[in-house]
Amino acid sequence: MTEKQTVNLKINGEEVEAPAGEMLIKVCHDRGLDVPFFCYHPGLVPEGNCRMCLVEVVKAPKPMPACTTPVAEGMEIETHSDPAKEARADVLEFMLSNHPLDCPICDKAGECMLQDNSYDHGKDGSRMVDTKNLKPTKDLGKGVKLWGNRCISCTRCVRFCSDIAGSGELTMVNRGDRAIVDVFPGYPLQNPLSGNVVDICPVGALISEDFLYQARVWYEKKTDSVCHECARGCNVEIQTLHNEVKRVVARHNDSVNDYWICDHGRYTYDYILGPERSLEYRPQAPAGVPALLAGKLKSIVDEHGADSLGVVASAFMSNESLYLLGALLQELGVPGENIAASAREDGQEETFKGGFKISADRNPNRGGVEAILGGDAFTTHHDSLLEKAKASKLRGLLLVSDLPGQQLSTEWIEALGTVEFGLVFLLENDSRIPASTCLVPATAFSERDGTIINEDGQLQLVRAATQLPRGVLAIEDLLQEALVELGARKARVSPRGLFDEMAGVIPGLGGISHSDLGRTGINIREVKK
Repeated sequence: MTEKQTVNLKINGEEVEAPAGEMLIKVCHDRGLDVPFFCYHPGLVPEGNCRMCLVEVVKAPKPMPACTTPVAEGMEIETHSDPAKEARADVLEFMLSNHPLDCPICDKAGECMLQDNSYDHGKDGSRMVDTKNLKPTKDLGKGVKLWGNRCISCTRCVRFCSDIAGSGELTMVNRGDRAIVDVFPGYPLQNPLSGNVVDICPVGALISEDFLYQARVWYEKKTDSVCHECARGCNVEIQTLHNEVKRVVARHNDSVNDYWICDHGRYTYDYILGPERSLEYRPQAPAGVPALLAGKLKSIVDEHGADSLGVVASAFMSNESLYLLGALLQELGVPGENIAASAREDGQEETFKGGFKISADRNPNRGGVEAILGGDAFTTHHDSLLEKAKASKLRGLLLVSDLPGQQLSTEWIEALGTVEFGLVFLLENDSRIPASTCLVPATAFSERDGTIINEDGQLQLVRAATQLPRGVLAIEDLLQEALVELGARKARVSPRGLFDEMAGVIPGLGGISHSDLGRTGINIREVKK
């Protein structure tokens, strides 16, 4: 006899069918019902210790926690009955008895679940007249600070370190109203996913030193994008203020990163407007670069032949810029073997207890390069093009140097000194580049609209969170303008239009439209099936 797959129950008088064994809180949330919570998190094993999600279960002797109560056949639930609302209000009063009123100086203000739940479900006053207990403030490690007075003992951070990171640095110490999260003596918080405990803390108990007093969240612009620090392509939200990245936090995507990101992806953004960022145009002003590029490349091809021009793209470029670069060279008749690509050196793959993975491939769009320029771009094409450069067979050379923390190799620097026309799209300053080489600022990951493909074939949208520095032209716009100069295009098109054009040409993209991508992308390998 097979086990029943679904059960029938009533929620607030409405007949509901739900998967057998599903927790009641998820069934309620899936139907848009406001069942408040603190300790519950959809990416963690439920523990039911905060009791904020109490609901009335008909015929049960007392309200039940929705996060640890599985649905059952014939169950009747009231989420907003007087007993349920009174129970939740009592829970909140209990939590707030020792909680400080320091919202004006707390970094969590504006996204604090305690603030929201107090407003929506709490009482309008407190009966607490005794002196509040004071708890310590201390560094836990990896730039995470603990404000003990704010901790509500939800254990989200403890469960994350135990079940997701598998490192188990955090624990609860003491009991009752003196209970607080802490690290084991001599074992500071140091796992590569530690920043996630700040994201999931429902109050201001765990705070990132990187974001401390940097901005109020309600003033920030929040942009959905994709991390560029490895080939996983984790979904992130980039938070900015006054055109400056203030914080990068995880964004949920079951197909890629679940609810988490690593610390490297979270904190590696200072280079975007850092002291090493290259913003110099040499020798031409931005407006004249497309005409210079088109004119120089065409004259080289006309005089010396298409085989005398070489290009090295990068695995940090968007699919759109790779497509436009390929279209420019195709218009000039440059053979495919003269189009190579560079990548950042591999790191070490790490897989954690909860299944989260940091890829050894430290490049966000190797898959895009292989789909658009071909799988040989990093290997045989790169090696053969370098041999041509060493043999002085190249008269024109375009290099994209936009790999954060990794400059051009000495061999390519030497090659620039041998060509008639060299141009580098440069992200970070490099004094080794010959003075005769033209320089154009490269685009950082937070400044571009486009798409990338992760190591599993997930095609995802990248959205610009910051504007380009004054006077800087995006590489996609520059290449489109150069194609206009050559007569290959009538005018520039939008990123959306560019993607749809590209998807109709590149076989690997299978005719996918921009509107298919949504917030979480689409897997091109599954589309092919």
